[in-house]
Amino acid sequence: MTLTVGEYDDSMRGDILALWARALPFDVPSEGIFESRVLLDENFDPSSFLVAREGDHLAGFVIGYVARRMPLGDADPQGTKSWITIIAIDPGADLPTVGGALLGTLERRFAEWGKTECSIANYPPAYFTPGIDKGASAPLLRYLGTRGYAAFHEALSMDASIVLFTPSESIEAKELTLRSEGIEVRTYHRSDLVKFLGFLGCSMPTDWVRVERHNLRKMTEGTFHPEQITVVTKDGEIIGYCQFEGSHFGPFGVSDAFQGRGIGTVLLARTLERMRCAGYHDAWVMWTDDIAAKVYGKFGFRETRRFVLLKKKL
Repeated sequence: MTLTVGEYDDSMRGDILALWARALPFDVPSEGIFESRVLLDENFDPSSFLVAREGDHLAGFVIGYVARRMPLGDADPQGTKSWITIIAIDPGADLPTVGGALLGTLERRFAEWGKTECSIANYPPAYFTPGIDKGASAPLLRYLGTRGYAAFHEALSMDASIVLFTPSESIEAKELTLRSEGIEVRTYHRSDLVKFLGFLGCSMPTDWVRVERHNLRKMTEGTFHPEQITVVTKDGEIIGYCQFEGSHFGPFGVSDAFQGRGIGTVLLARTLERMRCAGYHDAWVMWTDDIAAKVYGKFGFRETRRFVLLKKKL
C-alpha cells in the first residue's frame, strides 16, 4: 500500500489522539492539553506537524518546531536549532518505513529553513517528555540511532509519597543556621514581583522565566497563589526559589554563588511540606538528572521513568 506524507489539519484530531494512545500510552494528552501544548504554542506550524498515511489508515505522525514567532533565548541563541517533541508510529506499521518517511521529510524542511541541528523531545516551551522513554520506546530509540541521532543526556522522572512528610530535625537545624547568616526561606509575597523577575532573569534559564511569568499572570487572575512559590532571600535580595503546580514539584534553583550550602535541601523540604499542607499526597518531578536524583532520594523520591535526549546535525 502506498505511503503518503502530508501536513496536519484539524479534521485529523481524533485519529491523531487515537494513534497517540496506541503508540505512546503513558503520554497521551487530553484534547485540551493537545490544544494548549501543540496547537496554541506560539511557534506551532502545520508544515512541521507531519502525518503519514497508508491509504486511509494513519500510520504515524511527528511534531516539530522551530523558533518562528517566539524567540527561545538561551535555548536557541543563534536561531539554528529545531526540535521534535513527539514521534508516534502505529505499533502495527513498519517503523523504518513510516519513521523514515516522516523524519526524512521533516529534516529536509528544517534544513531548508536554515536549521543545522535537530533535538528530540526537549523543545523548551511545550514538551511532553524530556526525551525518548528508554524502556517503553526502546525500538524507536534504536531506530533513531540508525538515522544519526546521538544521545547527549539522560533525564529521570521521579515520584514520591508525601502524605506523611515532615521536615527532619537536620532540616530544621540547617534552616536555623542559614537564618543566622541572614538567609531566609519564606513564602513569596506579591510585593516581591520585580525583584523576583530580576533574579530569574539573571540566574535561571530563559524558559523558566517564561514559565514563571505565566504563573505570575495567573496569580493576578486568582488561579495561581503566592503559597505555591517559596523564595530564599539574603539581605532582602532573592537568591533562590521553588514552586509547585498541583502535585508537580519544581522548577527550583539557587543562585550559583550560594550553592553548596544546603539551601536547596531546605527549599525542597519546605516546598514539600507546603504541598502536603495543601492536601497533596504525592509529588512528582518530570525532569531531573542523576546528580540531583541523589538529593531527591533523601526525600523519598524514586525513579519512575528514564529518558534519552538525542540530537542530530542536519
